[in-house]
This record gives sequence, C-alpha cells and structure tokens, in this order.
Amino acid sequence: MEKIIHIQNLNFSYNESPLLEDISMDLYEGDYAAIIGPNGSGKSTFIKLILGELKPDTGEILIKRGKEKINSKLIGYVPQMNRESTVAFPITPLEVVSLNLYKKNKLLNFISKKDKQRAKYALEMVNLTDKMDYNYNRMSGGEQQRVMIAKALVNNPEVLIFDEPTAGVDKESKDTLFEILDHLNKVHQKTILIVTHELDYMKKHLNRIFEISYKKLDERTDLLDGDL
Repeated sequence: MEKIIHIQNLNFSYNESPLLEDISMDLYEGDYAAIIGPNGSGKSTFIKLILGELKPDTGEILIKRGKEKINSKLIGYVPQMNRESTVAFPITPLEVVSLNLYKKNKLLNFISKKDKQRAKYALEMVNLTDKMDYNYNRMSGGEQQRVMIAKALVNNPEVLIFDEPTAGVDKESKDTLFEILDHLNKVHQKTILIVTHELDYMKKHLNRIFEISYKKLDERTDLLDGDL
C-alpha cells in the first residue's frame, strides 16, 4: 500500500508548554485506524495539526508520499456531534452536504447540476437517499451524523477523519455507522482515521491502533483483535 500521510518528528506546544513531542506516524492507503488516549493527551490537537488548523513548532506533515503539503480536498473531516450540530434555520441534508461545494461568496441557489448530483451521490453512499429533502434539524443524531459524513465525502477525499463518532448515538446508530465505514473502506478504498474513547466497540473493524499518552504517540498492535 502507498503511504498517504507522513508525519515526522512533530512537536507542538501550547502556551509554551509541550503537548506533543517527537511524533512520527505513517498512514497508508486503505488503513482503518484509531487514535486513543486519555482526555487532555492531545488527540484533538493532533487532528487539528493534520487538518492544517494548527501549525507544528517543528517537524513536518506531508500528504501522498511527501509530494504535497496538507490539502483539504484530500482529507474529509467529520466533527463530533453535539447540540451545536443543529442550525438555527430550516435546511435539508442536500443543502448541508452542498455547503462543501460552494466557492467563496457563492450563493446556495447557484449550485450547478453537476454539483447537486455529487451531493446526492454522497447522501446515497450513507444510505440517506430517501431523506435528502427532510428538515435536517428534525433528524435523529445518528442520521445527522451520516449527513456530516456525506458532507465530508462530497469532494471525494482519500482520507476520512472522525472525532468521537460513537459519542452520543445509540447502539443501532453505531452499528449503522460502522456498516457505512466498512463499506467506504473496503469498497471505496477510503483511508479512515478515528479519534475514540470506545475502542472495545470498534476495534474489530480496525487494522491499526495508535495511542497518544505522555506527549508521545505509539502504535499499539497488542490491542488489535487477534483475528485481524
């Protein structure tokens, strides 16, 4: 498998206090990986560094075998669902997903037919074809999460990054979520990276597990299910 994300000797401090030290990690095309660690260990900060929202003090993050710097079109991000996931005005799943297709200052009504088809296809990939015109705010938490996955998918990224995707959703929604993620990984060859506190629930799906603890990152092959 080809290397898709290369992180080398990354260091990051917050208010001059070291949070991540000498972090190195390679993620390969087709990986289905999780990042674990205690609260405050730097997991969310690490994701923000990969997404380019923060800049490391030293070290490098390269995409696609080191040929490109961070590119948001290569990475789709699905944030943790919470009360702020709803919006203050009526909006449909199709409109939510389409938000990732607008160029700067482009208005909602000017979306092209081609882009609308891309948004519909993204919703189809998460099994929401029959609900694309629903009121997003009235959907269940699990359904809203799937809309957010479709929004991340609409630009056809090679990597999907999730922040605590099982938080606040019921077991049925979790099962549906992992059916979708398994399909995206195996059929559409999406590389998946998940920040989680629920490793036991999902580790049967994973091929790699990383732990951030005491400012360091280590790969934990000992935590994988034996049948992987």
